[in-house]
Amino acid sequence: MKDRRVKSKMRYILAFIIGTSVFALGLLITNSIAYLEFQRISNLQDPISYQIFQDKLQYTLFEKDICDYDSYLKMSEGLNFQGQMIGDLEAKMGKWNKDVIFRKKFFTLIQIEHFEFIKSLNKECGRNINTILFFYSNEKEDLENAENLGRLLGPIYERNKERVVVYSLDLNLDTELMNSLRKKYNVGDSSVIIVNEKERFTQISNINDIEPYLV
Repeated sequence: MKDRRVKSKMRYILAFIIGTSVFALGLLITNSIAYLEFQRISNLQDPISYQIFQDKLQYTLFEKDICDYDSYLKMSEGLNFQGQMIGDLEAKMGKWNKDVIFRKKFFTLIQIEHFEFIKSLNKECGRNINTILFFYSNEKEDLENAENLGRLLGPIYERNKERVVVYSLDLNLDTELMNSLRKKYNVGDSSVIIVNEKERFTQISNINDIEPYLV
């Protein structure tokens, strides 16, 4: 009778060890894949970031023709690609992952550099490129509204990509730059869309709420 109880206990212990090992192995594999994905995206993001900063310096410091349309397209394509990579990182590693947040802080700086470039382009070249600042929150109480606004901005951009640039800015980032942006544009803790630094939207039901305000 004792042998049966001992064997039974051993089976439970062995099953527990095997189950724990399988779980630990699965967790290790998942974390390894996430890390490799982060490294891959970082390796892609850094050269594009460098190119955007370099191009902007060509106009501001070395007086390259800022009105060259090809230059605008090149900088904007790089920015859009980085935005997609940030979205991939959030989906695979989590919105609050510290590595994702670091990349988002860096991406915010790049977006504001691009935003300043577009403002100069409009002023000096007589262009009418619309800017949409999308301040979004990942906090639980505002997440649904933020995701709804983001979904509606996608079609707006696709319908007007030749004359619209969308900047997605995480207002939960704890940086001096974000604090300054929130103060400048009077942004609280809830998601908001600002079109051409004038029109503000905290909720929209369809793309027709915004498109009439595009120039």
